[in-house]
Amino acid sequence: MPDTARRNQAVRDGEQQENLHVHRIDPSALTKLLDEWMQGDEAEQRETFEALRRSLDEDRPAGYKLFSYG
Repeated sequence: MPDTARRNQAVRDGEQQENLHVHRIDPSALTKLLDEWMQGDEAEQRETFEALRRSLDEDRPAGYKLFSYG
């Protein structure tokens, strides 16, 4: 039977290295991106939310809707 312990350890080590890259995001770049998202077109955002809301609720039974509006 092949020894998979070393391979599994290498995969875990690789996953840990990938996770380290995530922590190197420039906070000022992230702040700038979030600010840009907040400046979006409000009408477009409302239309997008309504389409998303309808899509998420369309196949759910009446008592199990994610969004319930009077």
